[in-house]
Amino acid sequence: MLNGIKSYLCGMTFAEKVYAAVKRIPRGRVATYGQIAEMIGCPGGSRAVGNALHVNPFAPVVPCHRVVSAGGSLAANFGGGGPALQYERLQAEGVTFTDPLHVDLSKCGIVIENHPLEPFLPANGRILFLGSFPPPKVRWSMDFFYPNWINDFWRIQGLVHFGDAHHFEMEGRRFDRERIIEFCNMKGLAFYDTASKVCRLKGNASDEYLEIIEPADIAKLLSGMPDCHTVVTTGGKSSEEFADIMSAGPVPALGSFSDLDSIRWWRMPSTSRAYPMSLKDKAAFYAQLYQASADAPRMAASDSLREE
Repeated sequence: MLNGIKSYLCGMTFAEKVYAAVKRIPRGRVATYGQIAEMIGCPGGSRAVGNALHVNPFAPVVPCHRVVSAGGSLAANFGGGGPALQYERLQAEGVTFTDPLHVDLSKCGIVIENHPLEPFLPANGRILFLGSFPPPKVRWSMDFFYPNWINDFWRIQGLVHFGDAHHFEMEGRRFDRERIIEFCNMKGLAFYDTASKVCRLKGNASDEYLEIIEPADIAKLLSGMPDCHTVVTTGGKSSEEFADIMSAGPVPALGSFSDLDSIRWWRMPSTSRAYPMSLKDKAAFYAQLYQASADAPRMAASDSLREE
């Protein structure tokens, strides 16, 4: 990682970085010139982005028609056909407009977000959990980490530590934030994510369309917790990003660990329900983690957690 820029961009020319970023814009979405500049680590470089796209030699593989001005306006000199040609191409991909010259960015624009939560770093922190990034706030069921009601992280903790997957649930499809924070302080569990700034290429919680712009400062997170010698990445995206940030080499196999100087790095399965593994099988991996971290919970890793 170099100055917060993804390592795969290192060694590229400015134009090559622009083309690599534009290739990531999915069908039916648009980005602004300024957003592309921000994605490649050149905030304020919107004009230079426009210049690079004006001579794009790779269209339509590099879909420069998916890049618009800050207000959603189409390019006056697009591809020799002007805004009418750009409008035609975007409309064919399902992009919506407020008028024939302006894309509706509220519906079709990509989104760049700073992390909405402060790191949770108790002074007695012993285990640091790192996900990828919180889902859009519309999906939150509390103001804390792993807030999505259909993410099973807190059900796994309830099952492992209390024998009850519903231990941290409340009525109204809410998680009990106060109970969770009390539990985390008691156990010395710390939380953040591997990214502090991201671009959502689609307006959902999928890691597939999450582009990391600024990685988290892992060393800074750990500096305030002298007793923390275990880092846990929860899923494939966070594991790959942590390996990149730390120059850590291969990602450990699921449910196993690698030793990095004074840190033991565990890779756990994703707690998203989209990940094809039962709740009990995921809990077995977490129970093994706690047991190995000298915090043997009430429900230890055993075959009793696995479905028959």
